[in-house]
Amino acid sequence: MVTQIVIDRVLQFLKEMPKKAVVTIDGQDLIKSFHSQEVVENTVKTYVFLEDGHGQVTTTKLVDSQGIELDRYSTSIQPSEDGLMILFTLSVALKGDVQA
Repeated sequence: MVTQIVIDRVLQFLKEMPKKAVVTIDGQDLIKSFHSQEVVENTVKTYVFLEDGHGQVTTTKLVDSQGIELDRYSTSIQPSEDGLMILFTLSVALKGDVQA
């Protein structure tokens, strides 16, 4: 059986591992910091906000402190006067029963 502490520690590790986002805007890679992070059930959600007038977004990456890519999205989002919120999700699915 898996204890809840194992799940909590794995989620905390996933929350602390990403350090920045790399967003390709108009062909240039720009480093962006996180707007916020939250844990919802067994998922870590990391939000990156781009201000209004950001340009065309084609790629977004979540990277760790060594620049290792953890998640990537390829897209084509046109500039928006309202800005853009990017959401990265890292989820955990542990096998077995959870011990209370």
